Amino acid sequence: MKIKQIIIFTSLVTIWLVYKPTKLKAQDYGLKAGAVFSTINGQGSGSIKPGLQLGGYKKFGATEKLFVQMEAMFSQKGSWNWDSVNQNNINLYYFDFAIMFGILLDEKFTLNLGIQPSIFLGGNYKYSINGQEQKESLSGRVSAMDYATVFGLEYDLNENYTIGGRFNYSFVPLQSYENDFANNRELPFSMLFQLYGKVKMEKVKEWLGK
Repeated sequence: MKIKQIIIFTSLVTIWLVYKPTKLKAQDYGLKAGAVFSTINGQGSGSIKPGLQLGGYKKFGATEKLFVQMEAMFSQKGSWNWDSVNQNNINLYYFDFAIMFGILLDEKFTLNLGIQPSIFLGGNYKYSINGQEQKESLSGRVSAMDYATVFGLEYDLNENYTIGGRFNYSFVPLQSYENDFANNRELPFSMLFQLYGKVKMEKVKEWLGK
């Protein structure tokens, strides 16, 4: 299935879930923040870059055990080789728009599956030549859009706080032809793991009102 077909199908299902009047009621919205651990295929094992993710979410209920959740987030991604002598670090910044489908497994645990289109905001490539650090902008050198499949698990601490973990795997390479990032002619796909927390907006307003 082509990327456009996947996006269209996901969008149609989402619209049906969000606007079906007899079933759907808005449940909650709030803030989401966490840590991101990312790498790029072809950079070798151990090339993990830590980063931050910050944004918001809104959840819509469809049935008692099924819901859809929209997310908008700023994320730091990339890959670091952790070698100060022969540096090979890729720093990427994205605006992510996740469309997640949640399945309630029980009162506390939720399984998440979805797709995440991302807009490339900017980035840089740092590397070493003869011990001298070089830095290049990646604007115009990588794909303007990224698309990833997402799956994970969430746990509700209480009615206001949720923690979770997710795995994202991109199915659009950073570069298709001029491959500067991956070894052995591997296409440079992004992979990342998220650890995050969510807090409902009502609780945030309560904090601000104190």
